[in-house]
Formats: sequence, structure tokens, C-alpha cells
Amino acid sequence: MKSNILFETNRCFLREFSPDDAQAVYRLNLHPDIFRFTTDPPFENHAEAAAFLKNYKAYQISGFGRWAVILKDTNQFAGWCGLKYILEENEVDIGYRFLPEFWGQGLALETASVCIKAGIEEFGIKRIVARVHKENERSIRVTEKLGLKYEKDLLYDGVPWLNYVFPIEENPSINIPKEFPFGPIQA
Repeated sequence: MKSNILFETNRCFLREFSPDDAQAVYRLNLHPDIFRFTTDPPFENHAEAAAFLKNYKAYQISGFGRWAVILKDTNQFAGWCGLKYILEENEVDIGYRFLPEFWGQGLALETASVCIKAGIEEFGIKRIVARVHKENERSIRVTEKLGLKYEKDLLYDGVPWLNYVFPIEENPSINIPKEFPFGPIQA
């Protein structure tokens, strides 16, 4: 287990997804309360989750991505947390999703803090955003505890969201990760 750990918190290891995570990712994406606050469609079956993980190329493209969160004391998959470069919007997003049995334990705050720090210190990102569903009060609280500041309301996939930033930078082109092969979208 130790060889593939990218980041560590007091209670968790963060690592790249592996094919062995397919069942847990499928289970995570089944929960109706999770999909109440996201526009991602649930996986149809375990095989679809496995195919998603097999084809997940964020690590190769941008050097970072969403990472599996594994509890240290039980070696159990608790969810995911990490950074996502959104090419169409030239933004780096911090996101997380946890299985319901781990809600309210501070894991989102604990792991997202490490991911933001890595984004800034290891990947040279100068602006990180969090898009939070307007009705997701728990995630709004986590986002604010992380030090992100409300920037604006937005409509994303036809759903009302709040956009938070950490820190606020005037030049969005500085969001490009080091060595990112595609560069920003030109307006």
C-alpha cells in the first residue's frame, strides 16, 4: 500500500485510482443524496465504473486528478478528493465525494486541504475553484473552512451553483498546470 501513496493526512492516504476501486466507486455513485448535488450521471453498473477508472487519464494529462481516499486504520475506500483541470473553462477545481457513512467526520476538509496545498506547492497552480451546488449547505461550509471565498453565482449544466476561489487571482492563464500540453482556451 505504501508504494502508491501520493499524499497523507492524519487519518487518510490519497492515491491514484486503481481498477480495484471499481466496486467502491460504483457504490459511491449510486447514492441519491450524492446525485442531488452533482450533474454527473451515475454509473449503470460495475463494469461501467471499471471502464471509467481504466480510461481515467487526468494523471497522465495534467499530472493530477481526483484521488482515492483510503482510511489508514482500516485500509477502506472512503471516497475521493482532488483537483481537476477543466480545459473548457481554464479552471482547476477542487472536488470531493465520500460514501455516506463517512459524512460529518471532517474527511472532506482534511483531504481537500492537502489537495489544495499540493496544487499550489507541487503543481504551481495559482487559482483553484470550487463549484458547490447552491443547496449543498454542508459543502458550502467545508469550502468556506478551506479558505475559499465566494466569487459568483453560476449556472452549470442548467443547475445553480456557487463559485468559490482560492486565492483570487486576476490572470486566469496562470491556472495552467506545469507542463500542461494543451494550454488555455483562447477567447
